[in-house]
Amino acid sequence: MAGSDDEKGPKSVVQSGAEIVGESAALKEVLEIAQIVARSNAPVLLRGESGTGKEFFAKLIHKSSSRREKPFVKLNCAALSTGVLESELFGHVAGAFTGAVASKAGRFEMANGGTLLLDEIGEISGEFQAKLLRVLQEGELERVGGTRTLKVNVRLVCATNKDLERAVAAGEFRADLYYRINVVPITLPPLRQRDGDIPRLAEEFLERFNRENGRSLSFAPSALDILAKCEFPGNIRELQNCVQRTATLARSSVIDPQDVACEQGRCYSAILRKAVAEKIGKGANGLARDGTVSMGLSHDAAAFAPETAIGQSGLIDRERLEQAMVTAGWVQAKAARLLGRTPRQVAYSLRRHGIKPKKF
Repeated sequence: MAGSDDEKGPKSVVQSGAEIVGESAALKEVLEIAQIVARSNAPVLLRGESGTGKEFFAKLIHKSSSRREKPFVKLNCAALSTGVLESELFGHVAGAFTGAVASKAGRFEMANGGTLLLDEIGEISGEFQAKLLRVLQEGELERVGGTRTLKVNVRLVCATNKDLERAVAAGEFRADLYYRINVVPITLPPLRQRDGDIPRLAEEFLERFNRENGRSLSFAPSALDILAKCEFPGNIRELQNCVQRTATLARSSVIDPQDVACEQGRCYSAILRKAVAEKIGKGANGLARDGTVSMGLSHDAAAFAPETAIGQSGLIDRERLEQAMVTAGWVQAKAARLLGRTPRQVAYSLRRHGIKPKKF
């Protein structure tokens, strides 16, 4: 990202290849944090539900940093064995194992001078956690089967939708590695907290569909209104799939309400929510009052989730509100994230309950 772009601050559409679209207060807040963090080389931990755009934010941090001219390299750590992870990240020499006919550089070497994104960091085994920690502490590694020590200089960005604090408490994730990667945590807001962004994202995805398929479709305002009311537990990824499905099956150049899947009884979000609720024994009535399902919330956030915090009037329950505020150190934005609400809703509920914010 050019210097002039950095000076202008967050935009509704970030022109950096990161493809981050939206104008909501929740999005602007994390965009601003990401661009501030980009000025340093501190490790970043991107947290949030599946589909909230963690990779796009990692790219934004890279392109806004002094490392922008160097490589951005990523690796999804999920479902990879310790041996495969070690080879992928550290590389190997010829003959290191069966099939290693030639030497290969690992992702750390490939990202040297740039940024390395380790997605699904919470899924790596305890055995590999120790090996990764050593590299992060010393800034050097040896390829699998090799003896030569290689110096590496990378900006590490990790991403997860897992409750790492609970994993540390359970002995599933090393505390020393947790502190090493969690220097600057950034929690990305789910789509349901990004007021007004769904129509903008839907139009962006439709424009992309048009370019890729030589079409000229558009949304009727009433169709966008329907999408704006959907919950999308899969977040941005699910919304994109919904737009692609709707556009593919559209009967005219203008997408009307009857073209939208949820108007035809085929809302996959609703099907997913019902299946999850039934599986955990709650049934449809056990869902949150606003119809959402807790997906990847932290242990603290789960305690204040909308299903227990929100009354039918929309006012946050006083006890839950006070608990969230205490946990968040009386920072309204943090309490809002714990409750799954917006800072404005927290401020409104504080006023209604006559609770005066405390300062520490």
